Amino acid sequence: MLDTPYVVDVILNRYIKEILMELSDKVPDLAKMVVTKLTQKQKKLVEDGKLVVEHNEKGEVIMPRYKCVTTHTARRSGITNMYLTHKYSIVQMMHVSGHKTQKTFMDYIKLSSDEIADEIDAIANGAKSEVF
Repeated sequence: MLDTPYVVDVILNRYIKEILMELSDKVPDLAKMVVTKLTQKQKKLVEDGKLVVEHNEKGEVIMPRYKCVTTHTARRSGITNMYLTHKYSIVQMMHVSGHKTQKTFMDYIKLSSDEIADEIDAIANGAKSEVF
């Protein structure tokens, strides 16, 4: 049996941020400033003067999108993209994601307004029968 390598999430998340920061020159959307929430650790660093964060006009913390991406972002995006292929039932995808109810699964995936409109259109035109 093949052993999967042990990966420390914190270190992997650091690598993800570094890679995306480098990519942000070619993919400007990665450098776009977005509203975010600070972790407890980040709040402590701000209090201690060891981390400086930017705020928008509403006083919300903002930072480049690449600084907000983590392994969890990839997991959520993967499950959302899996949903959008229409190759699997919601029950099958829930087994992959570990969600117990359809409601929590649907709350978890991130669909844009356009994607929701496409889902409604597919159901209305008989191309898809499963309703969320």
